[in-house]
Amino acid sequence: MSVQTSPPAQPTVDPLAKVTLRPRTFAAVLAVAGLLVGLVLVLLPLRVSTLDTTKTTKLSCGNILGGVETPQVAAALGKPTDEIVLAEYVHMCEDSMNARTYPAWGLFFGGMIGCVWLAAVRRPKV
Repeated sequence: MSVQTSPPAQPTVDPLAKVTLRPRTFAAVLAVAGLLVGLVLVLLPLRVSTLDTTKTTKLSCGNILGGVETPQVAAALGKPTDEIVLAEYVHMCEDSMNARTYPAWGLFFGGMIGCVWLAAVRRPKV
């Protein structure tokens, strides 16, 4: 009676292992991306559209760090004589800044905490 023995099975190599990131590397990429996107959102100036329908201009409000720059808004509007118009544009700028503030700071500080965590926590032994 002959027993047929098959050759030992070769370990199969995962073809996706070459193109996928390890979990720690993926977390590092997400943390750095969140940090950079949050920083860009904080520093980029906000723009709102003017109410004048005859021309398509956008009014620059400033960035989140500096707040609404009222003299700049007034100059962009052409020194409006009606203070209510200026107040409405300043209010529109403040609303736009409030809508961007929480996502920007959330991404920035989340990315910062992720980077600190990745730097402080040791890698597991493989």
